[in-house]
Amino acid sequence: MLNLIKSEWSKVCLPVLATTFILSIIMCVLSCTLYQNYALQYDLEAWEVGTEMVNLLFPLFVVLPVCWNLYYERKNNFLFYVRQRVGLKKYLAVKWLVQTVCAFFILFIPYVLSAIFSLYVKPPIEPFYLSAEASPVSHVFFHTFAEAPMVYALMLSLWKGIIGILVMTLGFVLSMYVKNIFVVLTGPFIYAVLENFILSVLRIEKYRLVVSFEPTTIAADAYSAASVIVAPVLLLALCGAIWLYFAKVRKNTVV
Repeated sequence: MLNLIKSEWSKVCLPVLATTFILSIIMCVLSCTLYQNYALQYDLEAWEVGTEMVNLLFPLFVVLPVCWNLYYERKNNFLFYVRQRVGLKKYLAVKWLVQTVCAFFILFIPYVLSAIFSLYVKPPIEPFYLSAEASPVSHVFFHTFAEAPMVYALMLSLWKGIIGILVMTLGFVLSMYVKNIFVVLTGPFIYAVLENFILSVLRIEKYRLVVSFEPTTIAADAYSAASVIVAPVLLLALCGAIWLYFAKVRKNTVV
């Protein structure tokens, strides 16, 4: 099992490490510079401003570095030879596990590092509001955000990493059955865009995946526990539906 994990890691380590490194640099730099064009009150707001781009494009960052691997192993008939040595289910489970860890840290590390930079490296923000009475309490989990910003950043980064795993899983399921590499690598991002558009049109935007990923996307008073849970559940349901369609309805095999 350990050798199999090492083998799977060696296949994706370069794109994963490169993506994590590049994202970390970009997000740290933006968190320390971009905020200067905004009127802010709290240092962690610089982190929120500096990570807006990644909040929109994160499905690409967790799918592109890893989900190509299984697609090309299917295309090159590599899985046919693998199953002679290792059970296919075990092989796919280990591959998914390795890619899960990769997807998590691709997001978790850059977000945490950029939060550290925004709180402890850049110059402190001079509050736009002159007094605490004048400051608007309009942020999700405001007390933690204001009084324990690093705790807030760690918890939100952890949750972002978990959502990254779910999005990568959609790409992984597509890579097991779809024969078009473009669909495999961009499908999760396209899903996020369509889901965002459809739920906005239906006026239930508080249940969008982007809201679960980044709470400040909507007003604090519109945010609820359902805003956290609904979108990930819908995403998991989609993954299950795709698997059922290909594996049980069309009877497609991974090999």
